[in-house]
This record gives sequence, C-alpha cells and structure tokens, in this order.
Amino acid sequence: MATALPASHSAYEYFCGVSEINENMRGIRQKLLFLYIVKEMLLYFFVCFLFLFFIFFVNNILLLAEDVLSKQAPFKDVALLMLYSLPAVIANAAPFAALIGTLMGIGRFVSDLEFLSMNALGISPRFLMVPVLLVGLLVSIVSFFTNDVLLPASAVNFRRVYWNIATSTPALELASYSVKRNRNAVVVTGLIKDGRIHNLLIVDKNADKAFRILGTQTAEIEKSDDPSIVMSLKMMHPHLLILDSSDKKKYDAVNGEAVTYNVLAKSIRSSYFNSIGPSEMSSFDLYKDIKEKQTQDEDKRILNLYWMEFHKKFSIPFGAFFFVLLAFAISSAGKVHNQGAGFFLGLLIAVAYWALFMGGQTLCLRLNWNGTSAMWVPNIMVFAASVVLLGKKLFR
Repeated sequence: MATALPASHSAYEYFCGVSEINENMRGIRQKLLFLYIVKEMLLYFFVCFLFLFFIFFVNNILLLAEDVLSKQAPFKDVALLMLYSLPAVIANAAPFAALIGTLMGIGRFVSDLEFLSMNALGISPRFLMVPVLLVGLLVSIVSFFTNDVLLPASAVNFRRVYWNIATSTPALELASYSVKRNRNAVVVTGLIKDGRIHNLLIVDKNADKAFRILGTQTAEIEKSDDPSIVMSLKMMHPHLLILDSSDKKKYDAVNGEAVTYNVLAKSIRSSYFNSIGPSEMSSFDLYKDIKEKQTQDEDKRILNLYWMEFHKKFSIPFGAFFFVLLAFAISSAGKVHNQGAGFFLGLLIAVAYWALFMGGQTLCLRLNWNGTSAMWVPNIMVFAASVVLLGKKLFR
C-alpha cells in the first residue's frame, strides 16, 4: 500500500528523513552490539581471572605456610603478608586471564553462530575486533597500574611486616641446612627442630678485624627481651677459633661449656629496608636510578639487568593487549569452536609464553643477553602470529 507524502514536504526531504532515521537506528544497533561484546568479554575475563588468581594465591599461601606458619608466626602478621602479596598476584594473573577469557568468550560466539550471524548482516570483523581490543587495553592499563604503583608500595609494607615477624619469631631467620649472610657474619646451620639447631657454624669478625669461627653441635634458639637483639643462640660446648689477620701463622683456640651468641637487629635490618631491588621500584623511580647509574659509569651488566626490569614493568602488563589480539586472530581463523577448546588452548599458550619469557630472563641474567630484547621478544612473537592469522580479515 503506497504512503502518501505530506503536502508540505517534497519527496527528496521525505527520503532524506527516512535515511536519517535508518542511520540513527544503525548507530543504536552498533552501540548495543558493541556493549554486548564488551560485557561478554569482561564476564569471561573475570571468570578466568578468579581461576588464575586462586591458583597464584594458593601458591603464595603454601610458600608462606612453609616459611612462616610452620614456625608459629603471629596469624595477624601472616594475614598482612598475604594482603601485601596481592598486587603481585593480580599483576601476573590479569594478562593470562585476558588471553584465556577472550578465547573462551569468542569460542562461545563461534559455537553459537553469533559471529557468523553478525558477518551475514554486514558487520565487518574490524568492528567486532574493536570492543575485544578495548577490553585488552583496559586490562593492560589496570595491570600496569597494579604493577607500577601498588606493587612497590606493597613491597615496602611486606618487608616491614616480615621484619616484625622476624623480630617476634626468631626461628624465622634460620632454616635447616642453609647459609645466612648479614652485614657482619655468615651463619651455617644443620637440622633445626623444636627450637634447637644441630651443628651450627658462625663466621664473623671482631673489633680488630680478626676472623672468628665459632661452632657447636647443639644450640638453642631463644627470644631476647632486648629490642636491639633479634635472637640469642645458646651454644653448648662451643669451639672458637680466632685467626690473626696480620699474621696467618697465629691463631687462638678456645673451648667452653656454654656461650650465648646474640644476633643484633642492626646487623640484619639492612637486608630488609636498605636493599630495595629494581623489581620493587616504580618505573619512574627505576628510570631515574638507571640514569643516575649511567652517569656514575656503573657496570654494564648491572645496567642491563636494570633495563630488563624496567621493560619488564611494561611488557608483562601490556602483554594482555597482545594476548587479546592473538585470541581474536585464532578465533577468527576458525581454530576455536567452543569454550572448552578456548580454555585449554589458552593454557597452552600461557605456558609457552611464560617459558619463553623466563628463558629470555635467564639468558639476560646468565649470559648478559640484551634485557630490552629479552622482555619484548615474547610480545613481538605474539603480535606477529596475530597478524599472520588475521590476514586479509583486517582489510575487508
């Protein structure tokens, strides 16, 4: 049935109005579709993030249980340690959650034929890729903020709480069959059980810079009421050997019934508060530190390690963006047909990426490989694979 045109409007104006309405409707539909894809991607990201967060967090709990809880440290301080370890867990879990979540989400779109329906309606792959990449960029920014702002702050608090535990739980500073070094001494321990050390050797220097070697078969770990003393080692039947630094032929040997060796707080405090490494700095502070070391002609190997840590602060968080791009490329190439396949494929890619990343870091540490390259090669490989898989889809 034909529709009569209003007398006051020309045919041209009428069809222009209809065209404008169609354009507005199209814009509304695209907006709804955009938000729908973003919502689905975020949903799958959060599900995968909780899964990976649980794994990393449980791993931290097991490590704390071995080092701290097993030595009867205060539960309140242990809970604070767990709290301050959360930024590291979040920073590591987020990029891989973006990868697995995107593969699972797009896998559902493919299995439910939603992407096929969208393509049939004339929606280009480039439009579908925009909300997916936007989610990846958002995850990268949040992960970078966590890694660059929250992690350094939590590292300082972690050290402070750990110091409080160490001073309240003397046994925490010692471990069975280990070598502990502080500013003034080296402590070698055998089996530690029930507050007793079996076979203990201490090497330090006296006021005259002479080496002292103090050893015993049995020593008890005692807590001191003096805040300047972390712990006291009550040694039974000790043997002391003093070596004269000026004359190697001279030495003194002393045997005794018992002796108490006090571990001073100032001798180990520096290991908690004065040795903040590059991984615990913000990117801005680390960059300033690198520039300062360059003016001081610092060793090239040290500078390379610092540059590695600097680029690591960017490569891991923004790896989420490259992961999402790869996940979209794999799904667009028809390699993922359901959520289960996306989940297992995501895990395999995450393991391969982490192995490549850690391998590059090891080469940097041991063979002085370029730190910048070591941190960015995995992301470059992920990006290259994404471009190859996407192919002509980007230009349709």
